[in-house]
Amino acid sequence: MSVELCGIDAPELKQGEAPRQALAHEAKQKLLKLIAAADNQLMIVPVAKDSDGRTVAEVMAHGQGEAEISFQEELLKSGLAKTRLGGVECPNQIAFEQAQKIAIASKTGVWSQDKPN
Repeated sequence: MSVELCGIDAPELKQGEAPRQALAHEAKQKLLKLIAAADNQLMIVPVAKDSDGRTVAEVMAHGQGEAEISFQEELLKSGLAKTRLGGVECPNQIAFEQAQKIAIASKTGVWSQDKPN
């Protein structure tokens, strides 16, 4: 299943600016760690299909105790993604915006630059 994380824009791994490539690699590593910590047991909440036929979804895993870990929120809090303006809105969009505010306040990831991409 090919899944696009709804509600966020994250740097993609492709040829481009070195800082953006570093963030793309860091975002990928963060996702791989979240998947490994969840023992590859993910909750995928489909929201829509994109123009390429991918499932646009919220992705979560069980954390310690009963808490669920949102992959989107983790990327946003780390400054490895930005909330997406327009398009499909996720059920937890307000939480995503709050997670982004944490990254902005701490000036981390994309928010560490003078003019974030």
